[in-house]
Formats: sequence, C-alpha cells, structure tokens
Amino acid sequence: MKKIAAFILCLGFGLTPSQVKETEIIPAKDQSEEHVLSKDSKSAEYPGGWMALRKDIADRIRTKKINMGGIEGTITARAKFIVNIKGKIEDITVTGDNADFNKEIERAIKSLKAKWKPAESKGRIARSYYTFPLTIKLD
Repeated sequence: MKKIAAFILCLGFGLTPSQVKETEIIPAKDQSEEHVLSKDSKSAEYPGGWMALRKDIADRIRTKKINMGGIEGTITARAKFIVNIKGKIEDITVTGDNADFNKEIERAIKSLKAKWKPAESKGRIARSYYTFPLTIKLD
C-alpha cells in the first residue's frame, strides 16, 4: 500500500504549465452570456496556481478504490474539463489504461470546491478547456 501511496508524491502527474493544453475556441451556448476564448486572452486560474491544483487532486485520491490488478510500472490517464464563466469545472472526461484510476480521478476533480478565476477574451469572461496527463508509478 505504501508503494501505491508513493503515487501521490508522483502525482505531480507530469503536469507542468508547458504540458497543460488549452483549446482556444469553445462554442458558447449563448453568445449574450458567454464568449469564446481567443488567442489574445487570459487563461482561467486555479486559486494558488497549478501546483495547488495538483496538490488538491492528490489529497482527494483514494488509492484503496483503485484496483491495480497486478499491474506493475505506470498507469496513465488524461483528464479534460471546461472551466465555465462562473469559475466552475464542468464536462469532465478522464481516459486512460485503468478504469478504476479514471473514475477516481474524475471523482477527485468533481470534489474540488475552489472556484476558478474564469478566462478572459477581449475583456469579456469566457469558457476555457483544459487537458492534462496523470500518472501513477508503481514500484
């Protein structure tokens, strides 16, 4: 179990600002309320930055819920979500090698209570899309 807990330390999950990808255009549901993120925009910001986001997700991971099934090495996943104009996360999708790991990552992201500072495009609040990798390293 200590080996699995070591993944929390590795739950820097390869996330560095250069690896976080943002899609620049997201169709808005209603142009009067939401706007599309453009190239001359500010990204949404998690309170405390990306390191705080990584820590908050790692603190919420319940390793006992992840069935490793005798797997050795690494298990990877990719999380995708949208930060809406109210600073809340929506449309979470996690894909990867281990269904239990994917479900646990999705649950951990949904459980985040901190409100993001929404993205801005041309001085207006906009939705923004994020995707980043997550990895468990098993020893």
